[in-house]
Amino acid sequence: MVKKLAGKAAGAVGKAGKKAAKEVGNSIKREIVDSVTNPIKEKVREEINSATEKIKTKAREKVREVAKEAVKSEIKKKFSRNKD
Repeated sequence: MVKKLAGKAAGAVGKAGKKAAKEVGNSIKREIVDSVTNPIKEKVREEINSATEKIKTKAREKVREVAKEAVKSEIKKKFSRNKD
Protein backbone atom coordinates (compact mmCIF):
# COMPACT_ATOMS: atom_id res chain seq x y z
CA MET A 1 0.00 0.00 0.00
CA VAL A 2 2.83 2.40 0.80
CA LYS A 3 4.44 1.56 -2.55
CA LYS A 4 1.16 2.27 -4.34
CA LEU A 5 0.74 5.61 -2.56
CA ALA A 6 4.36 6.55 -3.27
CA GLY A 7 3.86 5.60 -6.92
CA LYS A 8 0.78 7.83 -7.19
CA ALA A 9 2.63 10.71 -5.54
CA ALA A 10 5.59 10.26 -7.86
CA GLY A 11 3.23 10.17 -10.86
CA ALA A 12 1.51 13.35 -9.70
CA VAL A 13 4.85 15.06 -9.17
CA GLY A 14 5.98 13.93 -12.61
CA LYS A 15 2.82 15.28 -14.26
CA ALA A 16 3.13 18.59 -12.39
CA GLY A 17 6.78 18.83 -13.44
CA LYS A 18 5.92 18.19 -17.09
CA LYS A 19 3.12 20.76 -16.97
CA ALA A 20 5.38 23.35 -15.34
CA ALA A 21 8.15 22.70 -17.88
CA LYS A 22 5.67 23.05 -20.74
CA GLU A 23 4.34 26.33 -19.35
CA VAL A 24 7.86 27.67 -18.90
CA GLY A 25 8.70 26.64 -22.46
CA ASN A 26 5.60 28.37 -23.81
CA SER A 27 6.38 31.45 -21.75
CA ILE A 28 9.91 31.58 -23.12
CA LYS A 29 8.60 31.16 -26.67
CA ARG A 30 6.15 34.03 -26.12
CA GLU A 31 8.89 36.25 -24.72
CA ILE A 32 11.15 35.50 -27.69
CA VAL A 33 8.37 36.18 -30.18
CA ASP A 34 7.44 39.39 -28.35
CA SER A 35 11.03 40.57 -28.21
CA VAL A 36 11.33 40.06 -31.96
CA THR A 37 7.95 41.45 -32.98
CA ASN A 38 7.60 44.40 -30.56
CA PRO A 39 10.15 46.63 -32.33
CA ILE A 40 8.45 45.87 -35.63
CA LYS A 41 5.02 46.63 -34.16
CA GLU A 42 6.30 49.90 -32.67
CA LYS A 43 7.80 50.98 -36.00
CA VAL A 44 4.52 50.18 -37.79
CA ARG A 45 2.55 52.13 -35.17
CA GLU A 46 4.87 55.11 -35.60
CA GLU A 47 4.51 54.98 -39.39
CA ILE A 48 0.73 54.74 -39.13
CA ASN A 49 0.57 57.63 -36.67
CA SER A 50 2.82 59.71 -38.88
CA ALA A 51 0.74 58.97 -41.98
CA THR A 52 -2.48 59.67 -40.08
CA GLU A 53 -1.16 62.99 -38.84
CA LYS A 54 -0.12 63.98 -42.37
CA ILE A 55 -3.56 63.12 -43.70
CA LYS A 56 -5.26 65.07 -40.91
CA THR A 57 -3.06 68.09 -41.60
CA LYS A 58 -3.81 67.99 -45.31
CA ALA A 59 -7.52 67.59 -44.63
CA ARG A 60 -7.52 70.60 -42.29
CA GLU A 61 -5.70 72.69 -44.89
CA LYS A 62 -8.20 71.65 -47.55
CA VAL A 63 -11.15 72.47 -45.29
CA ARG A 64 -9.68 75.90 -44.56
CA GLU A 65 -9.10 76.51 -48.27
CA VAL A 66 -12.66 75.49 -49.18
CA ALA A 67 -14.09 77.60 -46.36
CA LYS A 68 -11.98 80.58 -47.46
CA GLU A 69 -13.24 80.22 -51.03
CA ALA A 70 -16.84 79.95 -49.82
CA VAL A 71 -16.47 83.13 -47.76
CA LYS A 72 -14.90 84.95 -50.73
CA SER A 73 -17.75 83.94 -53.03
CA GLU A 74 -20.34 85.05 -50.43
CA ILE A 75 -18.62 88.41 -50.07
CA LYS A 76 -18.46 88.85 -53.85
CA LYS A 77 -22.18 88.06 -54.12
CA LYS A 78 -23.04 90.61 -51.42
CA PHE A 79 -20.91 93.33 -52.98
CA SER A 80 -22.21 92.68 -56.46
CA ARG A 81 -25.82 93.01 -55.18
CA ASN A 82 -25.01 96.30 -53.46
CA LYS A 83 -23.56 97.89 -56.61
CA ASP A 84 -26.88 97.62 -58.46
